[in-house]
Amino acid sequence: MGLLEELNEEQIKAVKHLGGPALILAGAGSGKTRVITYRIVYLVEQKGISPDRILAVTFTNKAADEMKERLYDLVSTNLKSLWIGTFHSMCARILREYRETTPFSRNFVIYDEQDQGNLIKRIMNNLDMREKEFPPYYIKRTISNLKNRLIDEHEFEPMGSKQIRIKEVYIEYQRKLLDSDAMDFDDLLFNTYRLLNSNEGVRRELDRHFKHKLVDEYQDTNHAQYMILKKLSMKNRDLFVVGDDDQSIYGFRGADISNILDFEEDFPDCKIYRLERNYRSTQRILRAASSVVKHNKERKGKTLWTLENEGGKLTLFNGYDENSEARNMVKFLKEELLNHKRSDIMIAYRTNAQSRAIEDELLKEGIEYNIVGGLRFYQRKEIKDLLSYIQFISNKRDSVSLSRILNTPRRGIGRTRRDRIESYAEEKRITLWEAIKEIAREDTIISDFVDLISSLENIERVDELLEAIIDKTGYIRLLDEEDTVEADSRIENILELLSVVKTFTLKEEKYSPVEYLAEVGLKTDIDEWKRDDSVSLMTLHNTKGLEFPVVFIAGLSEEVLPHYRSIKDGTIEEERRLFYVGLTRSKEKVYLSYYRKRGIGWGSSRMLIPSRFLFELSSEDVDGLDWISKEEREEVLSGESVRDEWVEHPIWGKGKVLKIIDGDKLLISFDGMIKKIKREFFT
Repeated sequence: MGLLEELNEEQIKAVKHLGGPALILAGAGSGKTRVITYRIVYLVEQKGISPDRILAVTFTNKAADEMKERLYDLVSTNLKSLWIGTFHSMCARILREYRETTPFSRNFVIYDEQDQGNLIKRIMNNLDMREKEFPPYYIKRTISNLKNRLIDEHEFEPMGSKQIRIKEVYIEYQRKLLDSDAMDFDDLLFNTYRLLNSNEGVRRELDRHFKHKLVDEYQDTNHAQYMILKKLSMKNRDLFVVGDDDQSIYGFRGADISNILDFEEDFPDCKIYRLERNYRSTQRILRAASSVVKHNKERKGKTLWTLENEGGKLTLFNGYDENSEARNMVKFLKEELLNHKRSDIMIAYRTNAQSRAIEDELLKEGIEYNIVGGLRFYQRKEIKDLLSYIQFISNKRDSVSLSRILNTPRRGIGRTRRDRIESYAEEKRITLWEAIKEIAREDTIISDFVDLISSLENIERVDELLEAIIDKTGYIRLLDEEDTVEADSRIENILELLSVVKTFTLKEEKYSPVEYLAEVGLKTDIDEWKRDDSVSLMTLHNTKGLEFPVVFIAGLSEEVLPHYRSIKDGTIEEERRLFYVGLTRSKEKVYLSYYRKRGIGWGSSRMLIPSRFLFELSSEDVDGLDWISKEEREEVLSGESVRDEWVEHPIWGKGKVLKIIDGDKLLISFDGMIKKIKREFFT
């Protein structure tokens, strides 16, 4: 078959898998996406499987779009009925199609992180909870973790007084979501599982319908996703999962590496295929990456190999602090620009805060860069405002969107009027919109807002609706009157949104606001990233699935990479996998760097030692390892060190760190006065 000529022997075996569960252990750069794509082609073209009987789940919307484009090039059959997308988009579609069996409408809205945060803050305010004592992001993360473990607000058993208050928020949060006909991302999974678990008819129908289920990046599935797949594979057991246990890096989001490690226990009749040939990196890069990840115990084990050349050594350099590390990095980067384009280069780091020093140096040298994971297009104020209009017009129960647009642009509906509306809605037990319509009978300003919404609600095409919103609210006109650089930038963003919406209606042949919102609501950072002629800066988590000729990995110091929380929590293996992912993004050259002094707030600093991961590399593959002193090497291997560390406290002044206790507490001498303080206080 000519189609399979592009594949190697092991890839062909996987593509032609006869049936039943299959686990494809696909190493970095081994062509796993190609295997899934060609498996779909093989099923449709050779086995005569109807596209609508195939479910293909990808990790990102971007990956789904790229797979679709590749499939359209390879297959003559019409593939529009193929189910392909992320877990969240698949679940959203199921919940809309089976809406009669849920308490939600077909037009339910999806709240993003900003919407969630705003709703949680409102609830906390109503419950007299102080943000200092209960940080909203922590409550949001706790609720998310519970949902991913399929624990609802009533099943949650709190431990201690703080968790009792969090449970109060969780209960009220879910009530408000239901009242607003809204779900957050985690609800899409949780509610789909509930549907499959409680309605055997729906579960059987979907199980029978999806004859073949293919899942990419299986190592990053969480418990809820795992349970959904099990529910969909009780009869039709053609479950084809592709993943790499060495690239499981999303434990902080609830990903469970045991899903891939225990696949054989869950499906004893499964067939395993190993894709070990790498098509991306040089032999030396693969050797270095393998020498690091082999120190992990939680792994299946594989041996990556390549026909690429040996390649040059990895380069290790350092700086006294973050600023000098960045200066040295940019020197090497400028040398690489003699032979590479800016777009060939990626700088990766453990946390977003590390980009500041690097950005400063790039700006000084006039080197263009872009940050993946910065403020997303759809999170910008002007875009969020306009989409909130569309969202509310599509779903009048959406109180979060209504609260956002009520006085945007300003129309005289300030705090006093808002409080009156909210109190009236609570008193009468009606929605905010119903309260607004009743109050409008005696308030001309609110009446004008009701008239505005009424004039927009019968426009059926999303592109025409957006144009009407901009026109009737005067949004662009008001920005134009500001006559500032920032206002001009916002106008450009709005024009870009108009272009995106118009393209959506033409390309997808979908016109309704609900269909557009369903697409936009599931966008992520990496979905919006477009490679241009600039150096790419991103966290190591965002590098997943990408490749660059030249890769810089910054901040290889203990407590940075690995992060100090992982040292405290015992999750070093995931940090090692994160480093492995960064190394295997490179096609030709890798630069590694660390620094010795780190600012930690209040004018304080602490001395760091090189990352333990550096000592898992060989000097045969890395230039610069010999610079690390024997003493530093021994400190890393023996455990934590306090060395010459000083901190600055806002009350007690400068203090010397005497000892680190339990990984997260510092014993400090403030001019002879000994205090034990959590390390987090100084970070």
